[in-house]
Amino acid sequence: MTISVGNNTYQYYYPDDYSLKNNKPQNNNPKPKVKAQDTSGSGGESSALGLLLASEAIRLGSEKASKMLMRGKEYTTSENVLKVVENMLNRGKLNDVSIYFVNPSNINEISSKTGFSVADLREVAEGKNAFFSDSFKKVAVAPSSKPSLIQHELGHAINARNPFLKVLQTSRRVAPYIPTALILANSLSKRLKKDNEETFIEKHAGKIGFAAYLPTIIEEGLASMRGILAAKKTLGGQNIKLGALKRNYFFAWMTYLLAGLGLGVASKLSVKTGIPMQ
Repeated sequence: MTISVGNNTYQYYYPDDYSLKNNKPQNNNPKPKVKAQDTSGSGGESSALGLLLASEAIRLGSEKASKMLMRGKEYTTSENVLKVVENMLNRGKLNDVSIYFVNPSNINEISSKTGFSVADLREVAEGKNAFFSDSFKKVAVAPSSKPSLIQHELGHAINARNPFLKVLQTSRRVAPYIPTALILANSLSKRLKKDNEETFIEKHAGKIGFAAYLPTIIEEGLASMRGILAAKKTLGGQNIKLGALKRNYFFAWMTYLLAGLGLGVASKLSVKTGIPMQ
């Protein structure tokens, strides 16, 4: 296995290199697209407007957290990160995980080795993304400019070995379908009710949407904790700025917390308007 940091290349040899499929962060809080639709009364219009404003605030907050992560400084040298990586590989028994540090000069080479398109890897090369993927291979990638992000991704790899945490990890695949599912469930609830009162789903759609994303928020936090603890155990009393690592991981985690809040707002708005919010 080849690990590249900056202009340096390190050779690690493990049997059966493989890759994990798509736990990579997406655009977690896209601005919702809403078709014009009448709502019942000025109160309904005001409520829908408030939800749209909340959604926009969440999106802007997520963008701010992402920018803070990009501006964050590394907590130690690339060489020390490699020591932490090797420790996590050994302790986590991750002998089947391939690790790559991506930059603009090696993006085409890594694309051919991993099977991910150059478009998939471009944000990583620019220092905007990192991911751990689980498919026919297991691959963790991080930017050469911010190698410490790989510790978080290896945290995902370790979580994937635990059946319960694996369920939390894969639950994010359901999240995009929650607003549509709630619309359908609410429609059925209305048919079964004999009065015109709010259904359970209408009352609690926001909470249900957030709860659906909560497993992802928890698993992301656990992955970061593993990366931080591995740095402590491996580097110990060395001159490292662990606070910088914690700050970076906090801003990364905030994007997922805000994504959960965004899904809650989208779910509430979807049920209110009858239009699935993405």
